[in-house]
Amino acid sequence: MSPIVFNTWNDNMQIMAENDGLVCEQGVPNSGQVAVLAVLKMTAEQWEVKKADLISLGASEANEPVSRYLLEPEVNINVSRGRFVYEDGIVHYVSSTYLAPWIR
Repeated sequence: MSPIVFNTWNDNMQIMAENDGLVCEQGVPNSGQVAVLAVLKMTAEQWEVKKADLISLGASEANEPVSRYLLEPEVNINVSRGRFVYEDGIVHYVSSTYLAPWIR
């Protein structure tokens, strides 16, 4: 995989790009293989509002593979569901469960 231009294909994590978050997207050109990692500073209160919004759209909470894990709502049949974790004032987003253990 190599860095590719960020493509805002997912409305649920668009907040990361629009609010000066750090977004990294890597992939294999013309393959559909893409990994997205993003972080955004956010207060606990801001996260609770965003989390409630995501849950109202169909997100679900879990404690696997990391604690306080939020599986985003279904966004498109052809797009994998990303995951959010809030910890120490930072919202982390990963595009796959396989990337979740990288979150501290």
